[in-house]
Amino acid sequence: MVDEGFKVWQRVLAQGSRIAQTSLRELFAQDSGRSERFSRTLGDDQGDVNNQISADFSKQLIDQQALDELLALAKDLQIVEQFAEMRSGLKINLTEQQSVLHTLLRADTKNSVIVDGVDVVAEVHAERKAIKKFVDSVRSEKKIKKIVSLGIGGSDLGPALIYDALSQNYKSDIECAFVANIDAHEIQLVLEKCTAAETLFVVCSKSFNTVETLSNARIAKHWLAEKLGVEINGKVVGEHFVVVSAYPDRAAKTGVVAANAFKIWPWVGGRYSISSAMSLAPMIAFGTDVFDEFLDGMRAVDDQMQDSAPEDNLPLILGLIDVWNCSVLGYASQAFVPYAHQLKLLPNYLQQLIMESNGKSVQVDGTPTSMRTSPVIWGGVGTNVQHAFFQMLHQGTDVVPVEFIGFAQPTHREISAHDTLIANMFAQSKALAFGRSLAELKNKNIDDENIAHQVMPGNRPSTTVLASGLSARTLGSLIAMYEHRVFVQGVVFGINSFDQWGVELGKTLATEIYDSFTKPSEVGQNFQDSHDTSTQGLIDWYRRHRNNR
Repeated sequence: MVDEGFKVWQRVLAQGSRIAQTSLRELFAQDSGRSERFSRTLGDDQGDVNNQISADFSKQLIDQQALDELLALAKDLQIVEQFAEMRSGLKINLTEQQSVLHTLLRADTKNSVIVDGVDVVAEVHAERKAIKKFVDSVRSEKKIKKIVSLGIGGSDLGPALIYDALSQNYKSDIECAFVANIDAHEIQLVLEKCTAAETLFVVCSKSFNTVETLSNARIAKHWLAEKLGVEINGKVVGEHFVVVSAYPDRAAKTGVVAANAFKIWPWVGGRYSISSAMSLAPMIAFGTDVFDEFLDGMRAVDDQMQDSAPEDNLPLILGLIDVWNCSVLGYASQAFVPYAHQLKLLPNYLQQLIMESNGKSVQVDGTPTSMRTSPVIWGGVGTNVQHAFFQMLHQGTDVVPVEFIGFAQPTHREISAHDTLIANMFAQSKALAFGRSLAELKNKNIDDENIAHQVMPGNRPSTTVLASGLSARTLGSLIAMYEHRVFVQGVVFGINSFDQWGVELGKTLATEIYDSFTKPSEVGQNFQDSHDTSTQGLIDWYRRHRNNR
């Protein structure tokens, strides 16, 4: 952490030591209004009951005194002010000398933000206008029945989440598929279900040098040319390809010919690109009006983060609680469990958003961090995971904070099944918080030699996020909330949440090792002096067995 927050941080640590001596049972017993006191509303519902979102964090191991110190820390570090500076175009990504302006992708046209002499908001809306024209033409022509989006990381996880989450709410005649892995089995399985003349490929790569995406694009191009019986680099193939990139001019150089291209900007991090043209596939499936609703939900939470009083600022508070759990109470992981099949991809999305952003051990000034930064993010869909990993959550040796996400209104008519689903979600949060003591079991006249195995320690923290229904606006609000919680964490940790140098090393080494596969050399000969003996041995084994095909 940067020096200015050190004294307040020491007070926060002292609160952690104090709170460790109490329990959720005691905290609830001491405060009959605790649930109301520790609940907040997310975003601006504009009077529409279907967009209301509430978060109950009363089952977090925290009290008002501790929360006050966390808010004092936020004030001392000027977290909200730094957020406003980010939105205004200040170059806060110092290692790459970039502004961080993903919030401007959903900014209102009334805004104007000048960066390097360019009105970024105007440029964004000009691009959105071009995208709308293209999307409307594809939807009106009705020739395309399948969109295959090729990307990886933020270029894949975000658009896939939107499509999967909203497919039940917004019916479409256009089906989307998403391919990320360089393992060709994935794209082959998708292509087997495609009709060439009815398929449009969206190639999403910010840099347009992402190996996985370019490899899949080449496979798709050859498949399309073969199925249509046309020239591989000709106009017909190009009409079935769209490029989304910060450097669209690189597409042709890599052999990807596309009739249409849309841009994002270097100041959009991949894991923050969900509100950009990277989500072109779901835009085509559902229409740009639905995507505009998604952006409206994000913008409402952007404004809440910047304009709300700290004590009412839900993204700020939940971000501070994330820090509290990870860096003060020392919980090494965090689970996200949506009780909604439509959000089954949310844990995967949050893994990248949180761990790639804050999985750092060096502060912005180049010095090592003095605290635990990102927790390990994992999760799954309820009630499935109750029969998988919840045993460990209830009785395991590690305490894992859990975030439950649920909806009051399903998209189906099976109300009894939905009531059972939500009852399970509430039951799990209650059981985690309060457990079941040995005394309670004995009071029920349970006299069994295995009674000790039925004790649940409880005191395991959770937050429950409830929305009226899953709409495009609701989804946008939720995603923006998670983005801003990551920002809050990064400021407290004193790190740059917007670079990812750890990702780059693996890419570089993969290129070197790939060269090792293709160089003419006898197996066992060291043709890459930089390889350690283990890696060289693996290369030799692979080459020997690969060549036996």
